[in-house]
Amino acid sequence: MYKPKLSPEEIIEKLKTEKGVTFKNITEREAIEYLRYNNNYYRLASYRKNYDKKLLGEDKGKYIGLDFSYLIDLSAIDMHLRFLIIRMCLDVEHSLKVKLVNDVASCESEDGYTIVEAFLSLNSYLYEDIYMKRKSTYVGDLINKFFTFEVHESSTGKILFDNIENRCPVWAFVEILSFGSFIKLFNFYYSNFTEKGVPIQLSLLNPIKGLRNACAHNNCIINNLRRGYTKPGRTVSVFVSKIPNISKDERIKYLSVRPIFEFICLLMVYDSVVSDEVKKHRYSEVKELVSSRMARNKDYYKEQQLLTFTYKFIKNVVDFLC
Repeated sequence: MYKPKLSPEEIIEKLKTEKGVTFKNITEREAIEYLRYNNNYYRLASYRKNYDKKLLGEDKGKYIGLDFSYLIDLSAIDMHLRFLIIRMCLDVEHSLKVKLVNDVASCESEDGYTIVEAFLSLNSYLYEDIYMKRKSTYVGDLINKFFTFEVHESSTGKILFDNIENRCPVWAFVEILSFGSFIKLFNFYYSNFTEKGVPIQLSLLNPIKGLRNACAHNNCIINNLRRGYTKPGRTVSVFVSKIPNISKDERIKYLSVRPIFEFICLLMVYDSVVSDEVKKHRYSEVKELVSSRMARNKDYYKEQQLLTFTYKFIKNVVDFLC
């Protein structure tokens, strides 16, 4: 059944009368203006999942201790967190590319071209993606310099490749690939062309990719922090087990929440691959966000164990690393 379209005024009235949302720190008129000019209700309301509902009585189904201002604050924190995560993911991507290119350059048995040919022979679907980027402002010149495509169009309009000439070295190839495809190349090279093995496991890199994609698409990150179904690998569990003031039960509980698990993976990889100079600057931003911005309105959440305990867990991890 479709839900009816509601105006900002109708949404606020419904939140107050049907959902039990209060307006102690912001007036109803200010809330209406906020929905009209700053945020849409669907996104803002998603953060209410972090609050419990009354299960009995005449107020059954209404939220417990939820003020409209709390939703605004959580939305703002989430925005700052997404922006920080994107920057950290870009730092990780850059560092991994630098490592891969340098390791290939120092390997006497690898010329920088063989790895690309071998990788594409096993992942030929990437040719279509590369072909579609050939007119890109940002990577089109690279593609046209190192690839030649002879194609024809089928009766259904599908592009079919008659011949593909690949002259691309790995140091250019990494600039063409998406982060997800680069992760595959990274794993492929260290799994097949080196004796030391993969320095960063896919079980850590794939969660970072998921988190990066969510932030890049402006998805909400902290809109539901209740216990989830993620089962972290041994590497992440052992890392968190070494952090003071985090119990085994807390470790199991919070690592089951997918956004938290992915963020911990990002922190772990970031700490191990990013240069000290960049790390120092970025860690100051992490500490500012966690210790200052997230705690700015701590009184909003003092009665909400889910949010206060989750914050405590994240802060313990950040304090340990940063």
